[in-house]
Amino acid sequence: MKKSHLSVPHTSSTIIDNNNPAGSGGLPPTPIDHDDRFNYALLLALYTLQGIPMGLSASIPFLIQQKVQMLASSVHHHNVATAAADAAINSAASSSNSLAELTKIAYNAQAIFALCSWPFSLKLLWAPIVDACFSKRFGRRKSWLVPIQLIAGMLMVCGSGYVEQELGLDNNSNTGGVGSVVDGSVVDSAATTVEQAAKSMNVQGVTFFFFTLYFLMATQDIAVDGWALTMLSRKNRGKGPICNSIGQNIGYFLSYVGFLALNDVESSENLWRPLLRLPSRPGTGLVSLGGFVKFMGSFMLVITVFVGLFKKEVDMSIEGGDCCTIGCGGGGGDKSNTDMETLMPKNGVEEEEEDDDDDDEHEIDAYEIGIMETYKRLWSVVKLPAVQSLILILLTYRLPCALSDNVKFLKAVEFGLSKQTTALLSPTIILPLGILVPIIGTKIWQGHPLKQFMFAYKFRVTVVALVDVLMLLTVRSFRGGNTSLIGGETTSRLIFWGLLIASTALQAIVHSLQFNAQMTFFAHRVDPAIGGSYMTLLNTFGNLGGTWPSSVVMYMIGQFTIPPVCSVGEDGSEVCTGGRDAYFPLQLVLSTLGCMWIFVMSKRVHHIAELPDDAWRTQIENEDEEEMQQLKKGGKHA
Repeated sequence: MKKSHLSVPHTSSTIIDNNNPAGSGGLPPTPIDHDDRFNYALLLALYTLQGIPMGLSASIPFLIQQKVQMLASSVHHHNVATAAADAAINSAASSSNSLAELTKIAYNAQAIFALCSWPFSLKLLWAPIVDACFSKRFGRRKSWLVPIQLIAGMLMVCGSGYVEQELGLDNNSNTGGVGSVVDGSVVDSAATTVEQAAKSMNVQGVTFFFFTLYFLMATQDIAVDGWALTMLSRKNRGKGPICNSIGQNIGYFLSYVGFLALNDVESSENLWRPLLRLPSRPGTGLVSLGGFVKFMGSFMLVITVFVGLFKKEVDMSIEGGDCCTIGCGGGGGDKSNTDMETLMPKNGVEEEEEDDDDDDEHEIDAYEIGIMETYKRLWSVVKLPAVQSLILILLTYRLPCALSDNVKFLKAVEFGLSKQTTALLSPTIILPLGILVPIIGTKIWQGHPLKQFMFAYKFRVTVVALVDVLMLLTVRSFRGGNTSLIGGETTSRLIFWGLLIASTALQAIVHSLQFNAQMTFFAHRVDPAIGGSYMTLLNTFGNLGGTWPSSVVMYMIGQFTIPPVCSVGEDGSEVCTGGRDAYFPLQLVLSTLGCMWIFVMSKRVHHIAELPDDAWRTQIENEDEEEMQQLKKGGKHA
């Protein structure tokens, strides 16, 4: 997801002819138009680094789920062992209680870990500081970019073993095993296995690790987005967001899909090792989490050193030395914000058109007006009634969709779907749809983004939720050994894959439609006087609306799930009765809540869609013009 932030003033991204510093006749230096292909590559690399921690963090929940499954298997084998040792007096009850505790541990861990992505939702709080404080000698954006990436890279390299250790993945033999029987007595109990599970997984430590990475990458995102406006030439500045989208996706899929595929034991043994002619190592993935994190950290350090040594930042908008503007007017006046290209002589209509474009593009910047004034203007946006209605919508609409967004695939893995299959769904289905759907949606609902938003939302809380439930029931039945659901094994496989693909595709479609509609509406309603910071504010609340429901539903799943009571029958087979999976009743509750949301909030959505542009304006521009007029009058009287 694109994360916007405060904009920067218009600066020259052209190369200055050093042989003619003053130009002919005392004119300003002549900008030389240059090829931006190298700058595109650099931006793609920087945004790719940004996506790496996101992808790694997306893979952690699957590792937690896998570990809990392994521990649950230990409890099951312990139950069998106790029955075989004629010590099954309270075996069934003990095993059931242990499974219940493991379920709570798993989803409580997921709820805690979901907090790690909050910095991207809150980066508006420190974005003005990043824009206003810098060292001109090193570069306005490099002052933040280089040290931030160095810290992040070193954290990944040095902390790779810590992450693996805190998740209990460094030595699986110590995470709880089958209860052994010695002289007719059971050595390890199911309760001991649960205690070992709790001790072997320090999710709080891993969450803090990734929270720190997210904070560093959110700060890097502020710097890179601002640098893109000065790095690229004027005609190519609009392609900066494209580099952001492509780069983040590359980094995300490289670290998420790449890691899960290479870490999968079955794929490593049957595909990767034979393909790479490596010796067989059954039960071990091709790469470990620690090794992968260390490699990605090293990659980040290499890119950072390259940028620090070989890429020079040229920003013609900054005069003087180091800067950290707290109050107003820190930017040095209008002169410091003049783009060198606007000083060049132009002809006739072309000059007038380009000047108009500059006026439309110009936005406030924390360097110009100071940090405190920036925060003051953002608060004036929040107080607008139209913005308050939009904030209420953004903070509430994602809750009814939270199971599909955050739990569905974890539950599918719990029911037996492989991590590799889950990972491969992203590049084969989600990514292509994420590119095509916004293009098609824009053509269908052209000029009416909130109609597109509501259409997708109605589909999302009803049809998509139903398909998700059918998919999970099919996965549980199919992976549970019942390969002949309807009409034989072949038909059952078609149903299985059809529902899996449909669930993935439908969610990708409605998510892309809503996100595209949301961003389009933002772009058409923001006040041009503070466009960049306005977009950042709205995106902040949009991100928060998707972040807080994640932890809530994870916690609820863990609290309300009741595992079945299992015991070993006389014939040695396991018999399980009772139990309740909280996903399915909770999905019913959330879908009902979603329908209620549509009934209550649709009028509010329609209302803000019909509001005039003035309802979204802060009147800052008018106030500034009045202040200038008063200053002019004062000068005349003097």
